[in-house]
Amino acid sequence: MIDSIRGNSNSMNNNVGLYDWETIIIEGKAKIIIPNPELFKRPDGVYEPSWAPVFYNPRMKFSRDIAVAVSVTYFDDKEYFYIEPLAGSGVRSIRYSLETGGRGIVNDLDPIAYYYIKRNIRLNNVEDRVEAYNSEANTLLSSIRTNGIVVDLIDVDPYGSPIPFIDSTVYAIAKNGLIAITATDTGPLNCSYEEACYRRYHAKCYKVDFVKEMGLRILLGSIILRAASHDVLLLPILSYYHDYYYRAYFISIKSANEANKALKKNIGYILYCADNYYREYVPATNIESIIGEKICERQVVIGPLWIGLLGVKEFIEKILLTLEKKSEGLKHLLHIKKFLLNLNQEIDINTPYYRYDLFCGYLKMNMPPRDKLISELKNRGFKATKSHFDPRGIKTNASYEEFISILKSLRKS
Repeated sequence: MIDSIRGNSNSMNNNVGLYDWETIIIEGKAKIIIPNPELFKRPDGVYEPSWAPVFYNPRMKFSRDIAVAVSVTYFDDKEYFYIEPLAGSGVRSIRYSLETGGRGIVNDLDPIAYYYIKRNIRLNNVEDRVEAYNSEANTLLSSIRTNGIVVDLIDVDPYGSPIPFIDSTVYAIAKNGLIAITATDTGPLNCSYEEACYRRYHAKCYKVDFVKEMGLRILLGSIILRAASHDVLLLPILSYYHDYYYRAYFISIKSANEANKALKKNIGYILYCADNYYREYVPATNIESIIGEKICERQVVIGPLWIGLLGVKEFIEKILLTLEKKSEGLKHLLHIKKFLLNLNQEIDINTPYYRYDLFCGYLKMNMPPRDKLISELKNRGFKATKSHFDPRGIKTNASYEEFISILKSLRKS
């Protein structure tokens, strides 16, 4: 298979070891050899990464930029050891080594990906910091701990659901290590495929007005519950939705007691009324109290899921400070600042976002400007900001009843 990809050696540009159907892209401080994206477009002219011999998705550059900023901040420029078990072209790992204090293992089961990973390691002169592996991801992660290797960061970035890799990741990560996880199967998580959501994440979903936040909470809940079975608390310090995927960062706290506390406090359900968009958190320990009780005709119970904060405000502020203090070295990352500033505004507002256009339809009123509604909420003493999940979403700590009342007051004015 590798030989067929290599093609005729006469087609190689000997100056850079590049075949004429390949190209070099620059991302961050890394140079990456990939098959020319122009050759792998769909009939509509859009580049399709899954059609290429090795997976490289330019749309995930934003995610990789944030990953670099997170690792620089968390490890504070100190050297750390990482594993990327599903690496594709290896761009993320190579950036960890070039732009942060990372050294580690970059792995992919696909022999073609492994071939490109080795070439990209050589191209970036990081042979002393990065080692290529060609192994099944779970097998690799399980063997790492068996061999006594301390892993400070594991970055799980699969095509689809990360759930098949959670147990081995939790098994391999060090105490107080950092786990980064991506999920691209937004259809099940956003309840377009209800049975798939339950099958993969063991959660009952529903098409709520805050569906993108619900999907993230289901993802976090499923991951945290799996980790707890290993007596480990995975504490989310940053999580978000962007473009077409979810991304979350966790600190590994190896304590059955801390896991118990988190499950009691932050794993639960959402009681939702499809008639009027009412929502309410119910801790899992109290779920029996609402069985048989109905607050409306079309009441649904969603979960189990994570009902705690989606991140740690202090950590996001620390990332922003890192970008400011090291702006010269990280100036190629400054474009993520606006996104992180918005996350910082909403991260300590735990109420799911309100789709105010749907609320206005329910109240049979015209939509006020979003900024006017946010300003009015703040004038009444509430926290309020636009939501990164949805341009029509507003995050506020105003209760459902208070939000409805303020919307009505704008209708009168």
